[in-house]
Amino acid sequence: MRVESRDWKLKMESHPLVLKNVSLFCLISMLVSAVTACSSTPTALPVVTPTPTSLPAAYWSVQALTSDYPIEKIEVAGTYEEIGYAFGQWYQDRGFLPRPLTADERQVAHELLTFYEDVHPGILEQARGMYAAYGLNLDSVSEGIPIYDAEGVRILLPGLIEHDACSVVFARPEMTVDGHARLGRNYDWPTVVPDTTLVFTHPEGGYPTVIMTTRTPGFSAADGLNSQGLAFGFASVGAAGYRSPAGPALVSGFAYRFVLEHSADVEEAIAMLRSIPITFVNGSPESLITHILLADRSGASAVVEFLPEGVVVSRTDTPYQVMTNSHWAGPSDQPNCWRYQTAIEGLEEARGKIDMEGLMTVMSSIHGSTQWTIVYDLEDLSLALALPGDDFSTHYAFSLADFIARMNVQ
Repeated sequence: MRVESRDWKLKMESHPLVLKNVSLFCLISMLVSAVTACSSTPTALPVVTPTPTSLPAAYWSVQALTSDYPIEKIEVAGTYEEIGYAFGQWYQDRGFLPRPLTADERQVAHELLTFYEDVHPGILEQARGMYAAYGLNLDSVSEGIPIYDAEGVRILLPGLIEHDACSVVFARPEMTVDGHARLGRNYDWPTVVPDTTLVFTHPEGGYPTVIMTTRTPGFSAADGLNSQGLAFGFASVGAAGYRSPAGPALVSGFAYRFVLEHSADVEEAIAMLRSIPITFVNGSPESLITHILLADRSGASAVVEFLPEGVVVSRTDTPYQVMTNSHWAGPSDQPNCWRYQTAIEGLEEARGKIDMEGLMTVMSSIHGSTQWTIVYDLEDLSLALALPGDDFSTHYAFSLADFIARMNVQ
């Protein structure tokens, strides 16, 4: 269901409880309900003298409620911009430091500013005040200010949600100790993903495969390997204007599995991805979609991306290829991704010595909110899987070749 932003704004402006053209008074009492529920007699708090701010028109006070729990009461009043400035000082005192935005993030940020101006200009002005407190210009959106920062998830002003969202690393045969091409993949997500499954499949009329999948076992694939030594992993990326086809199309995860079951190498997989219409769960130009790193046992690899101009393929002449959550085609944001840079440093240090454990080590150096790490050997069709339950210390070993041999005896 689509809600038109302009209609929402008009309804809000006409609501009798919305005050216009007056200074805003905002009282934020960050109180845990259990505190009031369990106290039969309310405890009076001492009166707190307001703390001066750089903007004389703003009122600001902050008060710790108890020494037993990290909770504060904040009172703030003024215009939206003044309130934003006061909170900007508060966030600075807590060590929240801005960071440069990537090209993709700047594009999304500009779209957000337009959206705020249309729907709720107060949010825009509050963000402007907070940026001013940091000595930054909101309109340039060259920097993002974190207002929430926990393992695996960050929220950056002017409204970007950032999380570690998958890394794929391919080491060509010349990088490895035994000449076996290997592909490693971290599946990063803030919470445990339902129905995470390792699936071995031996279909009639298709190549046997082993895939990791979530939410839709038996149909989609998040990463995988087939009997011909073709492997892949996907990662989320900004849609960059890509529009899903209007007619029937394969959901991306379904398409990746289909390609794995019917392609012998990277070139065949690319040709198939070009030939079938692919859609994404939320295929609007502003949403996150996925891109895919393909690799085969010969050492060939490519990143395939879905852009307004069509399917775009990017290759590299280095003995490895790394993909995180930045586009390969167009402006390159990889230098701003710590996982991309850290993976390359690890690969360079281990050049010529990478085995299954060695690539596991590279992948562990870029863990975020990782739900699984998997390494595929594209030559002997073995794989190693590590999970967060024991901090990735156990490496479960499997073999697609053994599965194929057992099924062929049936």
